[in-house]
Amino acid sequence: MDVAQTQVLAVPLTDTEQNQVQIAAAAAGKSVDDFLRDAILSAAFDPFFIALEKAADTIAGHADRIQHDYASG
Repeated sequence: MDVAQTQVLAVPLTDTEQNQVQIAAAAAGKSVDDFLRDAILSAAFDPFFIALEKAADTIAGHADRIQHDYASG
């Protein structure tokens, strides 16, 4: 899977979203930066996401063998 590289992650948050992140970080006993870093890395290395990515690559690799009869309805 081809993923564009970025130097800096910049995601705008609404005031409500910023407040929610600050509350969650405080509840976790972390700074906002540490909390966001941990959340981003957890999401990036999520086993379910990795499995879905592998499944998509596998299906794409077998696309020439997938048959359907949608047009013959």
